[in-house]
Amino acid sequence: MRFSGQKIKQLRDKRGWTQRKLAELIAGTEHFSGFTHQRVDKLEKSDNASHRVLCALCEVFRVKVGAFFEKDNQEGHNS
Repeated sequence: MRFSGQKIKQLRDKRGWTQRKLAELIAGTEHFSGFTHQRVDKLEKSDNASHRVLCALCEVFRVKVGAFFEKDNQEGHNS
């Protein structure tokens, strides 16, 4: 399994949220006091995220951490 920033964008788009709205929601969690839409943009283009960011995303989207990962399609690769 690998992290996919594109999953964040998909969940955000599904809810009709802007990057700014998502940043405000993340900033409102206990995990971050400040979070910017620029950081959301970087996350959506990224292939990794910190534990703190994942916790905040799970809280805001009300999903399990697996929602931000996709199966690794490499044959013979066991994660």
